[in-house]
Amino acid sequence: MLRTSFIFLLSFPSVFAQQNDSGIIELRATISKIVDVQVIESKERLAWETRRQELGKLLQLHRQELVFLDEELGEAGNSAPAHAEATAEIKVKIEALKQARRLTSEAVARNIPRIMHLAKSLPEPLTKELETELATLNSWQPSDEPRAALRSIIALLGKAEQFNRRFTRTTEVREGQEVGVLYLGLAQAFYAGRKDKAGIGQPGPDGWTWKVQPEIHSELINTFEILDQKQPPSMVTLPLEIR
Repeated sequence: MLRTSFIFLLSFPSVFAQQNDSGIIELRATISKIVDVQVIESKERLAWETRRQELGKLLQLHRQELVFLDEELGEAGNSAPAHAEATAEIKVKIEALKQARRLTSEAVARNIPRIMHLAKSLPEPLTKELETELATLNSWQPSDEPRAALRSIIALLGKAEQFNRRFTRTTEVREGQEVGVLYLGLAQAFYAGRKDKAGIGQPGPDGWTWKVQPEIHSELINTFEILDQKQPPSMVTLPLEIR
């Protein structure tokens, strides 16, 4: 209908021009825009239909390829002489891994109580280093994956071994005041503070016990000053009892 009107208007330009030139110009512009929109819409519809058909063909081809691939895999599996043997070997490996996991879980479950009992006899600075490992072991359940618990056990034993091989200098509160503490590995510790505050610490099954020994105060102060390089190296005499 729009195209017919457009042709009609062009066939009699003089009549309409005499009546209202500006109206004709505006009408022509409007009709031109409508025609342009219809042309664009027609092109887009045609392009979309073409694209839809292409996608449909590609999808059909993809489905045919999947069917063909399934057939090829089925024939390959049935015709390969080593297929059954390979399948059985994989099943054996999977069962071996499951068995190893069960054994690991059982070993972790047996050793966690021992490790937690051992942790009670560890000194305070080492216990602070092991907070993450101890939390993991405390929350572990036999139904959980054993990997995290096993890693924590190994890390705990490794850190305890490192602590046992060195002297550790720290600060703690003993006899109501802050004192300097020197750990000789996991065997024994000494502390010294102000006003002849001094003593010895030793590990026990339920934690470390501390005994007051003010007579070793001066010797400990000399030891700390040597460690702090405030005095030249020299021999010191301290009581040592290893249980």
